[in-house]
Amino acid sequence: MRRIVGSIMAIIWGGILGMLLGYIGGQLEAAPISFLNAAIIGAVFAVLAANIVYTITDKANPRRQSK
Repeated sequence: MRRIVGSIMAIIWGGILGMLLGYIGGQLEAAPISFLNAAIIGAVFAVLAANIVYTITDKANPRRQSK
């Protein structure tokens, strides 16, 4: 359950940060930005990062067992 909630939060924050970075990048390049695409890309990267960190830290501690 903890991993699912973490993934949902990663999707939300990744989407927000993706739109923020897309806006800043669009303003620097004076180019139009698709906020939907920026949110999706940000969410995907955030979920990947969160799950990779969770997997690495889970396997780094052999005394703790996954549930």
